[in-house]
Amino acid sequence: MYQLYRDRPLLVLCMVLANIALSAWCLNFDPVINNDGVTYLSIAQLMLDGQWREAYDYYSWPFYPAFIAFTAKLTFLDLETSAYLLNTLLATSLTLAFVCIVGELSNNNKRIILIAALVILFFPSITKYRPFIIRDFGYLSCYLWSLYFIFCFIRTLNKKHFIGWLVFAVLSCLFRFEGIALLLIAPYFLLLFTATRIPHRKLILSALSVTIIVTCLMLTYWYLSDKYASMISMAQASGKDINNIFDLFIASVKEKLGGEELTTWNYAGVILSNIGNVLYELIRRMAVFYFLFAIYAYVKNIGFHDRVTKRVWLVYVITNLGVLVVFSVYNNFLVSRYTMATALTLLILAPFVIDQIMRAFSQLSLIKRGAGAFAILLLTLTSLEGLAVGTKKEHIKVTGEWIKANLPTESKIYSNERLVVYYAKGASATDLTEHYSLMQLRAYMDTKHSHQFDFIAISTHSDNFYEDLTRQTLAFMYGLPIEIIQGEGDRNVFIFKTESEKSRVSK
Repeated sequence: MYQLYRDRPLLVLCMVLANIALSAWCLNFDPVINNDGVTYLSIAQLMLDGQWREAYDYYSWPFYPAFIAFTAKLTFLDLETSAYLLNTLLATSLTLAFVCIVGELSNNNKRIILIAALVILFFPSITKYRPFIIRDFGYLSCYLWSLYFIFCFIRTLNKKHFIGWLVFAVLSCLFRFEGIALLLIAPYFLLLFTATRIPHRKLILSALSVTIIVTCLMLTYWYLSDKYASMISMAQASGKDINNIFDLFIASVKEKLGGEELTTWNYAGVILSNIGNVLYELIRRMAVFYFLFAIYAYVKNIGFHDRVTKRVWLVYVITNLGVLVVFSVYNNFLVSRYTMATALTLLILAPFVIDQIMRAFSQLSLIKRGAGAFAILLLTLTSLEGLAVGTKKEHIKVTGEWIKANLPTESKIYSNERLVVYYAKGASATDLTEHYSLMQLRAYMDTKHSHQFDFIAISTHSDNFYEDLTRQTLAFMYGLPIEIIQGEGDRNVFIFKTESEKSRVSK
């Protein structure tokens, strides 16, 4: 980073300003907070109120909300603004780390560095998540800086660079638990790079490796046990013989197989299915041409100093893919953005291929020139299209603001959209234990517990039969809605007042 700033301070300044402009652009077109963001802001509010134990009890990995709370305390801004400011800083750090890595691998080549800056700034998968309050930016930033320092260490064998790698590998764990995977590969780096003249080298490395692996496995077991404790309790309450996370995994696989007997072939089928899902989501996150560029660069040995650098890069790719497959197999689902660490590792090679295409353009055959120009044009259009962020939930925010402005402050609100309650009540008043969903609303209505709320705001889409049926049932129970907020594409929110029903029941 220092070398990039020393040699190209104007580029660093432009990247910082570009990140601010891009984040402001995305927030302007998508001003509605994401659902995960509500959780983080609510926990951060608990921390600001001094309720640290309550915050930890609800969310066992509270470091990102703590960073939001600290930013709010430091800047005197509200929590939501502080979260967006923090994410802009983390996104800026991420893009700078990416460019530093490419600079390190390219021997500080000016043109390749400039291509890298443009690629990462307008990478559509980064742009898409700029308006989100998510911890991924912190994780990806630390992840890339750790990768940068290990590449520097390969070249210099300076222990400061190895310490830098270790520090950022640890910091990445504060944002996402997957960061532990980076620590698990520490013994590989120690064995690969440590000087052979250290006394008792094998004993020291063996002891350190075992300590790192055991510690990581213990943390993993503790985290999974804590994360899935509620699911285990629910399964036991329903009469299932599930006592730990391993039993939960077996039950999950059986459910995915439709209750079939677990055989070797069944397990293989599940694993292959999840590998295919991971690869699909990875390619979708990257854009096909960026993925093909990475494969081409690896095969042709483009972008690597030496065999060791190439081997380390491959270790990172395999480690990330392994984590994704294990997560996907265990949970039977995969959030698309979880593939971002793998995607960015592969993307590191893209600027080298683009530079090669540009340098050899005049020497290529007409067909190859056309193919290269088409690929770069398509990537450019894809990147520009990524700027067309937007939201279909603007009416959800409007609904919450209408409730806040027109209904009594002490009113109890329920909605199948948690964001309605957030914008109506704010992070400090959002009930973290309440499950806001259509299924829960139906359960409340069937058991007459919906009367405990003063107002019910149901978000509907005309194509969703159950949402529309629930709206009709609410109209039958409580009469016509007191307000209808219209959204895009037949999306609407209907606000019902339940006090009329209470008065009818009392009579």
